Amino acid sequence: MKLKITNLLVLIFFSFVLNAQENQKCATDNLHRKQIENNPQLKIQLQKNEAILQKFINNQYFNFKSTEEVLRVPVVIHIMHLGEAEGEGNNISNAQIESGIQQLNDAFRNVNGMGEDIGIEFALAIQAPNGESTTGVVRYNASGEPEYASDGISTGSGDGLAETDLKALSKWPKDQYYNIWIVSEINGNDGGSGIQGFAYLPGAEAEYDGTVIQNTSWGDQGTVNNWNNLGTTIIHELGHGLNLYHTFHTENEADTTPDGCPLNTNCKDQGDRCCDTDPHLVSSSLSCDTAEINQCTGKLLGNLVRNYMDYSEQECQVLFTADQKARMRGTLLTTRKSLLASKALTPSVSVCENPIANSCIPQTQSDGLEGNYAGIGTFEIEKKVVSNSKTAYFDNGYLDKTSECEVTAFLTPDSSYKVKILPAGGINTLNSKVWIDYDNSGYFTSEELIFEGNHSGIVADSTNFTIPNTAVQNEFIRLRAAIDIPAITGPCYEPQYGQIEDYTIYLYTPEEITSQENINYHKLSVYPNPVESSLSIQFDYSGLYNGDLIIRDLQGRLINSKAINGRLKIITNVDVSGFQKGIYTLALINQEGTISQNFVVK
Repeated sequence: MKLKITNLLVLIFFSFVLNAQENQKCATDNLHRKQIENNPQLKIQLQKNEAILQKFINNQYFNFKSTEEVLRVPVVIHIMHLGEAEGEGNNISNAQIESGIQQLNDAFRNVNGMGEDIGIEFALAIQAPNGESTTGVVRYNASGEPEYASDGISTGSGDGLAETDLKALSKWPKDQYYNIWIVSEINGNDGGSGIQGFAYLPGAEAEYDGTVIQNTSWGDQGTVNNWNNLGTTIIHELGHGLNLYHTFHTENEADTTPDGCPLNTNCKDQGDRCCDTDPHLVSSSLSCDTAEINQCTGKLLGNLVRNYMDYSEQECQVLFTADQKARMRGTLLTTRKSLLASKALTPSVSVCENPIANSCIPQTQSDGLEGNYAGIGTFEIEKKVVSNSKTAYFDNGYLDKTSECEVTAFLTPDSSYKVKILPAGGINTLNSKVWIDYDNSGYFTSEELIFEGNHSGIVADSTNFTIPNTAVQNEFIRLRAAIDIPAITGPCYEPQYGQIEDYTIYLYTPEEITSQENINYHKLSVYPNPVESSLSIQFDYSGLYNGDLIIRDLQGRLINSKAINGRLKIITNVDVSGFQKGIYTLALINQEGTISQNFVVK
């Protein structure tokens, strides 16, 4: 009987050990320690990143910043399949991919109401690095890699293709996209128990950064295992990617197993660096029992077993805490801020949408003559010169420059501008006319004629015009310029020796400078406006200014942000050379309020 009991106890012990080993479903800690061992400079970089983050969190402005501001992270998903058809096997369906993104966003927006709304959302990229449109999903056939085909990816402690070799097969720039690799298996586990995924903290080398997860742990359908179908693996890993440690994290990098209580004499510098998550042992969290005693504190485990960064069962994991929120948002606004400025979530088509097609397309009357007769040499509006226009012989008398998606001018209603036409050459007396389709109807009316000239072929003609306040705003509209020797009868005139050209202009009303009454700004200048490369912002402030400069596009997407600190006369610059042409809103925010103004990138 004693032997049987002993054997039973041994069986129970080994069952517990095996269960604990299987519960180690995240490889992040081990990989983190190995990287630091192999690269001492990484530890220094991580310490610098932590100092930047803590300074940001402790800054008074962070506590003031609106928690309603949603930060959107562009994601690219690499499906590392084995040659299966789309939607089959390891080449998982779009529906399964989208379900995983939804689970991720539901957790970070606290849809269940159990924890904190982090105010972070993840979205599949819609613009690829080359500027073309994308679904944000890259499907890569890795069947040609024997090690991957047999055992998947290796974390270095198991079979499979080396991690960096796999990631090199399909990877997008880490500063513009957050890379997620969905793989067939990890360390030869056949997509079953064991390591389910892993990620790297900000500061990791480019060849490592990102998240790896098995397709059997992604989403709520398709290939996902029913014991891991609530999305907690990717939620957990993205927590790491945004600077969260395990709630049971230990500072002893030399210890590869978390078998001791984390140090906690300073909760901001030790353990998981979150003061609202008590230190605890990983073995304490194998159940969902919130009434279990925490062996490290003597108190109840409570919400520790409900935390996404714990190792509890998936049904238990339902929340992030306030301190975890501060770390993740702070990370996105500091060491991973380039993701917020990425164009990955901006449509790849230029912001210069083509104006409404005009009701008539002019065609030349072919006279069989070759030469430089009455073409438009240069056309100028609001100091923007369009030159090198051709003649009727070469372009059939009509050039539609709106199709080139080049905005000729950004103009505002109730403002006066100068328009000028210089013929390509010749000695004849020339007639010229210019129309603007103010109502964007596709028709030019007599009221939309802004210029009518009669001049020598070697002399420019110009006039001033004022845009009516009834003109459409915040739209791309068509401007038509015509020149010929005979009289031009209307916008649908067919030129004989001359030329008609269509251009794109953008009409908008600049946003008035707005602020709260108690804000202490004077002489705010945003120049040049419109701007091509470098935007200067200058203002006076009586006292010490600490705040942020935020730039958004017309859709409200965050394009750029930077901290602003100074006293009295404050000057800062923003490089907009990489911005798409269009209208943007600049906002200066500090504890006293907000002041904002529109500007144009041309």
